[in-house]
Amino acid sequence: MPNSRLSAEVDPNNNIMGSKEGDLTFETTSSVSKDFPLRDLRNVWFQQNGSLPRKVSRVQQCIRDTFQQQVIGYGGCVEWSPRSSDLNPLDFFSEGIHQTASVCNPSTNIAGTLKPACASVSAAMLYKVEREVQSRVHRCVLLLKDTILSMTDR
Repeated sequence: MPNSRLSAEVDPNNNIMGSKEGDLTFETTSSVSKDFPLRDLRNVWFQQNGSLPRKVSRVQQCIRDTFQQQVIGYGGCVEWSPRSSDLNPLDFFSEGIHQTASVCNPSTNIAGTLKPACASVSAAMLYKVEREVQSRVHRCVLLLKDTILSMTDR
């Protein structure tokens, strides 16, 4: 499922918008937009990006219900500071796409520039990124095994 990103919005009353309550979905950036329920996916990790809606208790509960113990970030089993200066593979990957799109095609329309760049990402490239992220998460889990286990006992 290339060219997909996690999307969920929270209104001022802390209601999850854009889908049935309790369902997070993938929103595709291709010309044909489809929603895909995450509960149907296996071995998917959620990495919190630091945005405030992820700290709302209803969103936190939805994320925990969807990803169980596979959450990296605020309130997850693997803590990661949302504004950490430590870059992760996803930062490098998405920043590379953004830089390629903006340097090769200077524009004031960011969405118009990024959508074709994201659409050009091949399944093979996404597979390599997925394997690299899995490898790094596995190494982190091995290094932080005792910490993670103590955090899940809370």
